[in-house]
Amino acid sequence: MKTTNKDEKLTPSLILKMFAETDKKIEEIKQQLKEIDKIVKELAEDRKRTDRMTKELFEDIGEISNGEMVEKAIFNALGQNMMFAGIDFEYILSQKKRNTSLNLEIEIDALLVNSTMLALIETSYRVDKKDVLKLATDKLVDFKKLFPEFNNHKIMLGIGGMSFENDAIIAAKEKGIGIIKIVGDKVEYQTENVKIY
Repeated sequence: MKTTNKDEKLTPSLILKMFAETDKKIEEIKQQLKEIDKIVKELAEDRKRTDRMTKELFEDIGEISNGEMVEKAIFNALGQNMMFAGIDFEYILSQKKRNTSLNLEIEIDALLVNSTMLALIETSYRVDKKDVLKLATDKLVDFKKLFPEFNNHKIMLGIGGMSFENDAIIAAKEKGIGIIKIVGDKVEYQTENVKIY
């Protein structure tokens, strides 16, 4: 609102003009407040998204840490007795292998090997049905492509974890895949129905 000059007379038209300018300023302030409110709401939504992403990230980090712990525990247990499904093995390894020409990459958590047979073991903190099915299909196929030196070996499959969903246990038994379960500080094996691939 403009202030008047001391010499300027307050006339009805001047007062109306001053009110009009004040109304205009009030409308501008209302618009600015709406924009600020919109920004505050967007920031609140961004904060919710960030909080959710942070929570998911920490869950993933925990899963990775737990997954690594399970992988090491199962690898060490298998390495101590060098046996799976009643078969003795000569050595154990874990390995990543990549073939760019085939556009394939595989990570093997544990591979037990002797002169005629091998046991390909996959581990996960929580084993679900898709882990079992992936091992019996994609992982096995990729392994055969990336490790032709084992083409004459018979292959057994095993899946290990800290916890198993019921449908994962059913799928493993149907596919003839051995189960390796961490229970407290022990490792339990269910390998009576393991089949040769």
